[in-house]
Amino acid sequence: MTKTGTMAIAAMLLSGAAYPQVRTQKPGDDQLIRIGTQLIQWDVVVTDKNGQVVSDLAKSDFELYESGKKQQLSFFEFVSANRGRAPRPGEEVSPQGLGEADVRRIFAFVVDDLTIRNEDLVYVREMLTNFVNNQMRPRDLVAIVRTVGGKSLLQEFSASKELLMRAIAALTPATHPLNVFDTGPSLSGVNSPLPAQPVGGVETVSPLPSLEVASDVADFSNPVDDSYKILRAYMTLGAASFVVDGMKQLPGRKSLVLISGGLPILTAQYSSVAGNVSYFINQLSDRATRAGVAIHAMDIRGLSGQAPVARFVDTPGNSGLAASTSDLSRNPSEAGRIPDERLQGNRNPFDITEAHMGLKALASATGGIAVLNRNNFNEGLGKIVSASDGYYMLAYTPSDPNFKSEFRKIEVKVKRDGLKVYSRRGYVAREERAAEGPSSKQDQLLAALKSPLARREVDLDAVLLYKAAPPSNGAIDIDLLISPAKLAFDKVDGKQQADLDVAGFVFDELGKLKGGFSETINAKLTPEEYAKVSKGGLTYTASTTLPPGPYQIKVAVRDNKSGNIGTLSRYIEIPNLSKGRLTASSLLLGEAPPNDTKAGNPIPMTASRQISRKNDLRYAVMIYNAKMKDGKPQIRTQLTISQNGRLLVQDEDEPLAVSSAGSSLIKVGQLGLSRVKPGRYTITLRITDTLADKKAQTVTRNMDFIVVE
Repeated sequence: MTKTGTMAIAAMLLSGAAYPQVRTQKPGDDQLIRIGTQLIQWDVVVTDKNGQVVSDLAKSDFELYESGKKQQLSFFEFVSANRGRAPRPGEEVSPQGLGEADVRRIFAFVVDDLTIRNEDLVYVREMLTNFVNNQMRPRDLVAIVRTVGGKSLLQEFSASKELLMRAIAALTPATHPLNVFDTGPSLSGVNSPLPAQPVGGVETVSPLPSLEVASDVADFSNPVDDSYKILRAYMTLGAASFVVDGMKQLPGRKSLVLISGGLPILTAQYSSVAGNVSYFINQLSDRATRAGVAIHAMDIRGLSGQAPVARFVDTPGNSGLAASTSDLSRNPSEAGRIPDERLQGNRNPFDITEAHMGLKALASATGGIAVLNRNNFNEGLGKIVSASDGYYMLAYTPSDPNFKSEFRKIEVKVKRDGLKVYSRRGYVAREERAAEGPSSKQDQLLAALKSPLARREVDLDAVLLYKAAPPSNGAIDIDLLISPAKLAFDKVDGKQQADLDVAGFVFDELGKLKGGFSETINAKLTPEEYAKVSKGGLTYTASTTLPPGPYQIKVAVRDNKSGNIGTLSRYIEIPNLSKGRLTASSLLLGEAPPNDTKAGNPIPMTASRQISRKNDLRYAVMIYNAKMKDGKPQIRTQLTISQNGRLLVQDEDEPLAVSSAGSSLIKVGQLGLSRVKPGRYTITLRITDTLADKKAQTVTRNMDFIVVE
């Protein structure tokens, strides 16, 4: 990635043939759970019979018992997910993204690839699509994580519905040796610890219990073999553990929704291995408690009939009296509780009751909801979402302050009748030391970049501009604007001085680093320069060339005098021009003299995207892969202007006056702003190739801009 001082591409395009005019919180303040010898903080959700959160209870309505002993509550508070001022209709969050004080609810959906049938992924996609479209709120933070088939870029926590819809569309079948319905020929390496991986932008390393299975007794070709089930449960719990660790730094009570086809916990044949799984569940429950995460569980198989079960005489204590399958089918009344895997077939590889054991255990231990035996998945998820609207925070000093790493059971009771209480099962009595923050400024920048929450002690904005680069790559200009309002300037020798570190990284869809930049800026501004910067901000521009694919670009700025940091994140997708599909560059904006539509050199707009209403707005876009008929394209364009989602201007759909630049076409236009009121607007250009296939004949490009006096 290279740094550049000008945006030559934007200037070149914009000077082309003109189209004729016609509660405030600080990081760390919202730690949910505290476990210490002097103070225990405990979160509790209370709902009515309709599953709605009850918010009008008093401290006197609660009783809390630790290991059977009633505790004296010293603190009580109801925390609403809608705390603080609600956003007005159309109000935008900071361009830097959601900060800690902005976030209202946090959901992580963990899709268990190992137990979900391929055909059931349809229901998963439909349910999550309904959630994004109808249940997700503007300031919710959401991640969609897969146990084995995911890509890092699509598993980040995000408030972007567009990015989440991409993640949902990517929920397609994934093959894996441990998959219930698509077992591979080999399970080599399944005893290896799960690797560290980025979840929600945070790399976490989770110590897992040792798990060894004797190959001479394990039948890996049989998907219902006990050891096979335990290995699968181990992988699923490991993925959930990584997500829990990544959510610990996020504020408030968080929800992890495990979408699964069942999580059997067996103790029949390999008791030592099964004991490891039980131990892991206890450890995961304790970590979820300390991270403030409630684990909800959903069986995506829906309402299913019970699998056939063996006769009582076929249970382990009476194995010598085993009967044949035909005997069992003739006399089903002799069936017992042990599932008979001979009769289950390939569609139900483990018993329903057995499959629900782990799901119930996780939900019960962490104060979550288990949605089982339900075909209406939207309604089931709605129950989980509704229970995330608020919680009670209770605090007390434990009557026994001697922590010996023993498990202490917590029971919370509510005196009002007809209410449902969701509370964690308990905690391991060990005091957790607060983690030390990064010491060096480089470590501080890296930590800020890894977080899914934006740091806004320094205000930033950025625009990513794309154009094609031979043969099928994309050239990206990153135009960064740094507001001086929160920077620490010192006046030295008549000049205003600031000291900043700027760092940026580009990650591909697998989370691999593909480029970056890092520079220290020592600004020494004359009074005239300082006045200009105070009005328009400090600018920084870098450029890079990337192959086709989706990317995430993260930028951080640190004020070295105050130690304050600002971060932002942007997503961009580089189209593959070699596929011949219609596409276009980013929409480029600039200021031009009023009523001057002749070729000239307009002033390219910076990341502030501010334009005086005394000037005209000139826009340009390059169009690639237009189809030809008799050597001519048949491209039509339509321009719209909107504000806060409300359509203000919509031009007629019109043919493009061809102005080419090599193998591409250029669309340039200009708008007068003298009658436009100050404010933020969105310009959208719809491009249609009437010669292309109907499924891929239209692309749109849009950009926000701000009109000022």
